[in-house]
Amino acid sequence: MVALQMPIHTKTKKTAQLLFCFFVAIFCISCASTARHEKPLWADSFTISQVFPSERYIVSLGYAATKEMAVSASDGNLASYFSREISSFTRATQNLSNTDETKESLSREIIIKSHIELFGINHTEPYFDSDNKSYIVCSYISREEAWSILEPKLNIQFFSISKSINQVRNQNGLKAIININKLMSAVSNFEELYYMALFIFPNRCEKYTNMMEELYELKQMSQILKHEVRIKINIKGDSDERIYAKISSLVSDSDFSVCKTNENHIMSVDVDIAEQIIGNIHSIYPQISVVISNGKEVVSSFSKSLEKVSAFNSATVRKMALSRIKNVLDEEFVEACLK
Repeated sequence: MVALQMPIHTKTKKTAQLLFCFFVAIFCISCASTARHEKPLWADSFTISQVFPSERYIVSLGYAATKEMAVSASDGNLASYFSREISSFTRATQNLSNTDETKESLSREIIIKSHIELFGINHTEPYFDSDNKSYIVCSYISREEAWSILEPKLNIQFFSISKSINQVRNQNGLKAIININKLMSAVSNFEELYYMALFIFPNRCEKYTNMMEELYELKQMSQILKHEVRIKINIKGDSDERIYAKISSLVSDSDFSVCKTNENHIMSVDVDIAEQIIGNIHSIYPQISVVISNGKEVVSSFSKSLEKVSAFNSATVRKMALSRIKNVLDEEFVEACLK
């Protein structure tokens, strides 16, 4: 029986096909392996600037065992970076020298984490670093995108605050001081946005920086004006002058002058501690009202009606009523009338 033999050219063709498939497979495995292990430029702190140049982006890397944790770590690092850098700006610029040569620090730690969503954080696809057995994610913010969101918000407040500054500059005395304090309290949100903007594009913040300087000048002016305010206190219903002594102390402690003559402000105080006697019980509904004027208009006012106090004799109930009034003055008077 003669065995059938495959033609030589057919065998050679089969062998060539097998070798071709083998090399193709090796090539594909090699490419896949290379692609899988080649670290992207953004995942290395030495080369990340090639992908995200610092003049265009704010970036941070996060490392963790899972993709989700890596994203959270990266976002957290970015938020911390913002907070640290902007707080640094704040501390560097918000120091005032007052005329009495004391230093008043207006610096505040601004927490940026609650505001960072304003900028729309973007993320790269997580990369698994097989050498370190962890995922790497890059969180990045486009400076232009952040500015496009910040600028309209800044401008709205800029024009509003500019108007208030012009109004305050035309005022004087206690009225100016009170309105400056109100203005400074109202600009906290502008400050936060300003320092973010300064961090993102400092060369675009000139007009906002000028406004911040104006606000600091007003703060200084407020301190100067305090020394020019002279208050005369006229009080009714305070026969033993206990309330007069308390109010005088509070006014002086707030850096204003209390005077008997040459005043430029009048403080009118009305104390009501009239007794009611029913049977053997003495009762008082303590009341106090304060009005401060500058000779032309009322600058500030304060009034309070307190809960009834009762006792078995006049001396005790009056002492209790006066104590109630002094307590409320300690708690509310300065904030209501002098700030």
